[in-house]
Amino acid sequence: MAITADQIRAARALKNWSQADLAERVDMATPSIGNIESGKHNPTPQTQAAIIEAFEDAGIEFIDGGVRVKKHTVEILIGQEGFLEFYDDVYAEIKKSKEKTVCVSNVDERKFVEWQGDQLNEHSERMLKLGVRYQILIEHGDTFFPASHYADYRWMPENTFYTVPFYIYGDKLGMMVFGDEPRIYVLNEPEIAASYRKQFEEIWKKSEVPQK
Repeated sequence: MAITADQIRAARALKNWSQADLAERVDMATPSIGNIESGKHNPTPQTQAAIIEAFEDAGIEFIDGGVRVKKHTVEILIGQEGFLEFYDDVYAEIKKSKEKTVCVSNVDERKFVEWQGDQLNEHSERMLKLGVRYQILIEHGDTFFPASHYADYRWMPENTFYTVPFYIYGDKLGMMVFGDEPRIYVLNEPEIAASYRKQFEEIWKKSEVPQK
């Protein structure tokens, strides 16, 4: 779909983004965004697609003549295919985000390794290239640290570990339920992600560095 300069300005206002914020997310120069919004330049179809994608990832959608906050901001990913799709989303979100720390809590890494399968090394390598650092909270006494080359592990205080991991990356929150197959609930809600990140940081401070 074609979008107008007014729609782009309105979308930025909904997210409280500056032109520089949008430019960073679509890998453009800030003056280029200014020229598009002022009508000096018409964006190419590729540029329009990148702008639409950036706002949609942030929970904003373009409609006929305007913009609005998406009504549905929860995506459910199921099974191994969904599990791998989730990691593609983690990569895409971190690539455009200023926040390069991923926070993961209530983790049994054995399940993650099992379901990620052959994609594990590929995903680790591409995340390392982005300069990402993981902080991972695991059950007290667990000594399985498969991602120790790019992650810091800590033992959660005893009796605080639960079986539902949550995964904070960029402006998103993923919550995982493992059964016969995994189900991942991805919330594209920056305020919720920020709230969980703050809670995570408080638990992280109280958690113990594992004895290796």
